[in-house]
Amino acid sequence: MIRPFGKSAETSLDDRVKGLEHWLDTDSGKILVESERSLLEHELSTIFGFHAGQCSISWKLDLLSSSQVRRQFILSHHHLENPPRAQICADPLYWPVTPGSMDLVLLQHTLEVADSPHRLLSEAANTIIPDGKLIIIGFNPYSLGSVARHTVPRYRKMMRGVHFISPSRLKDWLVLLNFSIEKVIYSGYLHPIKPWFSGLKGDLIEDRLEQTQLPIGGFYLMVATRETPGLTPIRKVWSDVRRRFVGQPLARPSASRLSLSCHEIAIKKEEGA
Repeated sequence: MIRPFGKSAETSLDDRVKGLEHWLDTDSGKILVESERSLLEHELSTIFGFHAGQCSISWKLDLLSSSQVRRQFILSHHHLENPPRAQICADPLYWPVTPGSMDLVLLQHTLEVADSPHRLLSEAANTIIPDGKLIIIGFNPYSLGSVARHTVPRYRKMMRGVHFISPSRLKDWLVLLNFSIEKVIYSGYLHPIKPWFSGLKGDLIEDRLEQTQLPIGGFYLMVATRETPGLTPIRKVWSDVRRRFVGQPLARPSASRLSLSCHEIAIKKEEGA
């Protein structure tokens, strides 16, 4: 049995997904998703391969539209009426995908609502080939959005049971799964108060804050690469050449040295005679 994670046990998976989907449909949520898409498109332009998968809360959005990977699919836990891509309907904690067959996997706000984010991350990581990419978009617990989630009743209701995972904790999980962290990019600094900064003013403030890359953005985008398993060299066990000579038995003379000593003794006997 998979152990639920944190406060997500208070609500069901469907309730958490519906609440977060409803929040993403708000003005503040739409602005955040557009920021995520803009940042994601820049990263996808440098990733190539044959198979890519999207497991996200924004089921109706084709977040991999700018990807260079040829074959793409969307994995969801319920059937979608009009999916933008080929769909795999399955439990997010049990991926029906051949291990080591994916070049790219995108997780967008799915770890925050999963019953077991460790298990979901492990399932996604298991499908990625060596040197394949894993992109994770998550809410930053150290941001204005996190403060609003606990203080604004509207956000508190829609995000009930949603657990924000810090980038540092996520890095530790990925290292245990044999992944190396390429980059972590923060954005959405004005979320959820950006609607108050209309027009060019809000964009300029957001751009200035993104240049600083302070770890207080509304969300983070993490790119990780699965490391290629290497061979462990088998080293020959050499004897310790630094052993002490005191107390060690003397080495016996070799056969050539022994025969030479006997010849010298015979010569001395002849001279004495």
